[in-house]
Amino acid sequence: MIICNTTYHVECSVSGEFIDWMRQVLLPQVTNHKLVSQPRLMRLIGHNGGGVCFALQVQASSLKHLQQWNLAEGKRLHKAMTEKFGDKVAGFTTLMEVIEI
Repeated sequence: MIICNTTYHVECSVSGEFIDWMRQVLLPQVTNHKLVSQPRLMRLIGHNGGGVCFALQVQASSLKHLQQWNLAEGKRLHKAMTEKFGDKVAGFTTLMEVIEI
């Protein structure tokens, strides 16, 4: 299992609009696609960087499935986010492999 975690730094002035956009645009695209699942949006606690930080996690059964989703949907959604929010939202992605314990 692969977890894709994208952490976003969002200017306070657009944080509510960012959450709405995630709920109305990005998350439906994730849940409608079979290559990724289990979307979770979280707010980071204790961040004092002049904005609000959020983490979006989705999971995929394999790195190949995650790459296929990124080519089919992820790049388009990233472009739409950039067009909507410009430099008021910045993010970075970390890929993690689940190790069963």
